[in-house]
Amino acid sequence: MDTISVSFASAAYDILIGDQLEKQVQNFLKSQDYSKVVGLIDENLLSKYCVKLDEMLGDSDRIVLEPGEANKTIKQLEHVLVKMATLEMDRRSCLIAIGGGVTGDMGGLAASLYMRGIDLIQIPTTLLSQVDSSVGGKTAVNLNGVKNLIGTFYQPKVVFIDIDFLGTLTKKEVYSGLGEIIKYGFIMSPSFIDYLFENFGLLEELNHGAIKKVISESIQFKATIVNQDEKESGLRKILNFGHTIGHGIELLGSHALSHGECVALGMVYESGIALNRGMITKEYFSSIVDLCKKAVDFYQFSDDEIYQIIELMKHDKKNEGDRINMILPDSKGSVTLIENVSINEIKNSLRSSI
Repeated sequence: MDTISVSFASAAYDILIGDQLEKQVQNFLKSQDYSKVVGLIDENLLSKYCVKLDEMLGDSDRIVLEPGEANKTIKQLEHVLVKMATLEMDRRSCLIAIGGGVTGDMGGLAASLYMRGIDLIQIPTTLLSQVDSSVGGKTAVNLNGVKNLIGTFYQPKVVFIDIDFLGTLTKKEVYSGLGEIIKYGFIMSPSFIDYLFENFGLLEELNHGAIKKVISESIQFKATIVNQDEKESGLRKILNFGHTIGHGIELLGSHALSHGECVALGMVYESGIALNRGMITKEYFSSIVDLCKKAVDFYQFSDDEIYQIIELMKHDKKNEGDRINMILPDSKGSVTLIENVSINEIKNSLRSSI
């Protein structure tokens, strides 16, 4: 088991990475002497991991969460909070979020709001959530078709990343996680880009050594950034590379793409804007395309789809007023925030045949 200790302005905690972490979870809970422990569990996990969940949670109460982005709503949040109150959780209670990004975001927001904040433990079960949403303290629900519009920054007490949970992921879910992992190379590590090119086949097959390495390195990359900018006032925005156009594609919903696949596409189209601005070379742009193509099939969007993607992009949280702000690559393993990217630049990139 590997342990990564992180320290942010608001909290310090450990991220434990390994296999069969049931005992470690139980030992941690015993050490904290909580008045009540409640598990918030993705419904999809109940049949797949019932024995493992029993070993982690013991006889603790559970709240079952309907999976999927469509359920990441204020209504679902209210349901969770009502259940927490019905179970008579108090300020010495702990909520354990066990599932993918939706469960982690919902659990984090519920824990931050209930009695103005109770302890939260994150146990992410998808590759995407293990390298992204479970670390850094972002919580949110969607509102009025806008992704993550309502949320807080709220750090967990501890994070357990159990690689065993990855065994039942579909290929699509694996590629979704790999889409986010690729991002870390492009934003801060040329050597990580090279490793991903050389070992992508092993990662697709969830080779234990390779997948554990990229999970650990991705978390360390993210922790380094969040440590310098916990509340996303500056540097942390670079973690959104690929997300401005990617979120637009994701919310369009016409190609049944996962979040990570949309991020991979977003990175390509945003890099196309950088290429047209002369910020990166054709050779580097080609390598971005080649690596992202390993995680997602490319699509030629219609003019109507492009119009809808741009309209959805206008709600991105990085924007200010009518300006569309975007993270663009400026060299291998480096990105920068560019303000006021024009609509025509975005249209031209989305119309390109890559």
